[in-house]
Amino acid sequence: MELEEQDPTKLFLSLDNVLEILGNPTRRIILSKLSKVPLGASELAASFGTKISRQAIHSQLKMLTDSNIIESFGDDPRNIKYRIKSNLSLRINVSPDYYNIKYSVSEIDNFKENLGLKDIGCHVDFQKIKIPNEQLRFLGEKIREVEQNIAELEVERNSLLRNKECFIIELKKIMKDQYYSDIKKREQPNLEKEIFYTLFYNPTKYFKKINIDSLLDDMFFSEMGPIRRATNKVSIKYSLRDLSKLMDFMYEDEEDFFFFDI
Repeated sequence: MELEEQDPTKLFLSLDNVLEILGNPTRRIILSKLSKVPLGASELAASFGTKISRQAIHSQLKMLTDSNIIESFGDDPRNIKYRIKSNLSLRINVSPDYYNIKYSVSEIDNFKENLGLKDIGCHVDFQKIKIPNEQLRFLGEKIREVEQNIAELEVERNSLLRNKECFIIELKKIMKDQYYSDIKKREQPNLEKEIFYTLFYNPTKYFKKINIDSLLDDMFFSEMGPIRRATNKVSIKYSLRDLSKLMDFMYEDEEDFFFFDI
């Protein structure tokens, strides 16, 4: 899948907004600091020194607040602080043979109902430790273990992505050597190739019956308006029909198309 996101109806922040927000280094620094300690505008301005004006800090805080990423709190107007109020995750992979963006964003419902040690199965061991310094040592070690596990998962993930890219390169070789001479005679040869690679980018999603609406979304035809979308849907059906005549792992049955449903 080229773009993976949570249910769009639950998103309060679009991918374009997320990229715009994180594309600014000042906002990234503000978010980094607020993830550790709630801070006021004056404290943030002081941490930047003379590089960023206090007015600019207020402007960035307003944008982050309007986007529901952070919120202000405090009863004293002279001592308003800011904290992060949403969970945001963004991962981007771009290579000559692979493109994928995955992101999700959700508001934190209640700051008082934070995740506790009981939720992750560590509360029994932690409760046995009575000395604060030893408790800190215990938590530090657990955090170190988590970071090591994350690093190992990233290594494994990168290895899997290299494997996937290798398979896609081989697909392109077969397409070029065995099918290109037939496909280039079609009315829209590039569309057929794009459909082919979109299906193989995420075979699990299209395994068995192909959802043409999902295919339209993954090929970014959804943002062209209803008339253009309907036109492209017809073109994709024709292209799928042509591909099914070339490849026996894809076939048509009463205007439905099936992929690896053999």
